[in-house]
Amino acid sequence: MKSRLIISYTTAALLTVLAAGAPAQTKSSGSEPVPPLLRPKPPAIEPTMPPAHPFHDSRYGVTFTVPAAWDITRKDAEVSTFNLDARSIARTTQLRAVASIDFNPHPNSTFSGALFYFSVTPHLTPAECSAQATVKEPRTASTAQIGGLSFTHGYDEHGGICTESRDEIYTTPHNNSCYRFDAVINTFCGGDVSGVQDITPHELDAVRMRMQKILDSVHFDTN
Repeated sequence: MKSRLIISYTTAALLTVLAAGAPAQTKSSGSEPVPPLLRPKPPAIEPTMPPAHPFHDSRYGVTFTVPAAWDITRKDAEVSTFNLDARSIARTTQLRAVASIDFNPHPNSTFSGALFYFSVTPHLTPAECSAQATVKEPRTASTAQIGGLSFTHGYDEHGGICTESRDEIYTTPHNNSCYRFDAVINTFCGGDVSGVQDITPHELDAVRMRMQKILDSVHFDTN
């Protein structure tokens, strides 16, 4: 008789514990965990390496400052494809240098890269040189002062579903050649799957300001 009572008490206690624990096991937060790909990225920390430093092209007498955390190379295809980014160049255009940003200042946006090209096309007429900057209809252009010289300023952009590349083009005839700078901003098309937002006008302006600082640093050697 005592053994039956002990078993009954034990069983009742066990059922009480299970009943008390049941709500905790079935309790839900009401939301599914966010996959790592879709989680917002933390704000970008502005890197300082490699430090800002000057680039100088002794053949064509051009100097500009490469910002901190940007790479510089004289060879095409190491960080970019020049003829795809600068689509209005001539067959004889010579890439002299390309600087590329080495980090993403807007990690939660569709920003994918920024490149600053310096190139030269020998033996172009002033009209041919200016035409390189006015490829986008209606082919209107403005002027910009760079390093004390007057440049024609136009742009080109392309993409499928969205604008994937915008190229701000600056050209000027100088020393019997066409000097050209291209400030290219590349993006990708966003959407719900990517987990990022389309880059905002404010973020685009911030990238353009980085490019403008490079243009502001341009200096031409005196003959």
